Amino acid sequence: MTLAWQRLMSAIVVRGELLRWRASAGLGLAAMLGLLCAGLTVPSRAGAIAGVGPHETVDITTSTERPNTSATLGFAATYRNPTDPNADPPPLRRLVISLPGGTRIDTSVPARCTASDEQLRLIGDAACPPASRVGSGQVTVDITGLGKMTFKTTRFNGPDQQIEVVESGNAVGSNGVIRAYIHGTTLDAPVPTCLTGGQPPTGCPFDQVTVLSNQLTTMPITVGHGKSRRSYGTTPPTCPHSHTWRTPVTFHYADGTVETVVSTQPCKPSVRQRPRDRDRWRKRPHTRHPER
Repeated sequence: MTLAWQRLMSAIVVRGELLRWRASAGLGLAAMLGLLCAGLTVPSRAGAIAGVGPHETVDITTSTERPNTSATLGFAATYRNPTDPNADPPPLRRLVISLPGGTRIDTSVPARCTASDEQLRLIGDAACPPASRVGSGQVTVDITGLGKMTFKTTRFNGPDQQIEVVESGNAVGSNGVIRAYIHGTTLDAPVPTCLTGGQPPTGCPFDQVTVLSNQLTTMPITVGHGKSRRSYGTTPPTCPHSHTWRTPVTFHYADGTVETVVSTQPCKPSVRQRPRDRDRWRKRPHTRHPER
């Protein structure tokens, strides 16, 4: 099979699943048949390249290709069972996103939500200040005894973390809470698989919630003017010579499987970078010899 044919098949798989998920879940990027191209990358929207692994397809996008710029960050992922397309994937228990080097997340820019998990599970979004809201999305899960359900999610800024509230209270009795802890350019999110929070064996006897797909968009937020201007999320200060930013994402599953895939985002060198690039190719000036 030629490389061109592989890429064509990958694009067909992703486009077909994108239409299917939009019809059932509202929006997002799905690829249940992505196991046909496991380990490859597939074309995505806005020039980004989605990462594909045996159990997952993940697409991370930014709203700008410019370095050192406030930007929207988009995340869309789908999960599958690589051996049985009719079965659920193993429950996802941890998600680690390693943003490109130099990316900045300044949690001092928006207001901060300091609500506890108990408060968030009980009253949901109302537990956080409205000014601490930084994004929204949705998640589709398979819940033991209830089946497949799709919920809206809201993302809030917290102290060195992002807090995702899953609006599931009306369906399961309480809202879901996922905290992504920020360590420099890394977001580390333990995923609760128990309806009351936590994971087996302390939270519940067995995994009760399996994530099938999730989508999230984080908003650009900027405060101040001139030299005092600060942004919540800022792209890296430079664009590599490859003209792409790389974002590895690691998935930890309940069966012990750990997989890392890489999603890439296009970027363009800033005005300050371009002269240096041009100078490398500029011919050295001819040296005139003194007349004899």
